[in-house]
Amino acid sequence: MTEEKAEAIKTMKSSGLTTMDTYSYMATEAGGEQNVGHNVVNHLNFCSRLRIEKIEAGDAQTLVNILNQEQPEDPNFFFKVKFDNEGRISNIFWRDSMMLEHYRIYGDVLVFDTTYKTNRYNLICAPFVGINNHWHNCMFACAFIGDEKT
Repeated sequence: MTEEKAEAIKTMKSSGLTTMDTYSYMATEAGGEQNVGHNVVNHLNFCSRLRIEKIEAGDAQTLVNILNQEQPEDPNFFFKVKFDNEGRISNIFWRDSMMLEHYRIYGDVLVFDTTYKTNRYNLICAPFVGINNHWHNCMFACAFIGDEKT
């Protein structure tokens, strides 16, 4: 991806466009997806890296800002964040309206399984997962936990 395209994507994302809207715009301007110069997977990966960089730059506050932006778009979106004494995130929990609906329909059995500190922030990933009527996993909520205390 060229530096000019990367800057254009950053500008569009900062203006509030979604990742796929930015790709669609670039494809339209280039005269088709084949002329963009990168594929949709590269585009998605670049935008993911932008979001990670944004979170790393102001870590906790940026994450809270992103979560706050979701609430007006999804009235059932819920999150709770706890910070430690140094202002770092120690625990975070969230769920959106689709997760809530899946829980209401398929919440008879809930699996709570953690991975032990395998992410860059050294937090325990704790997804709340169930099985739908097609025997596929569906996520009910997710959390990152700083320690294993109650």
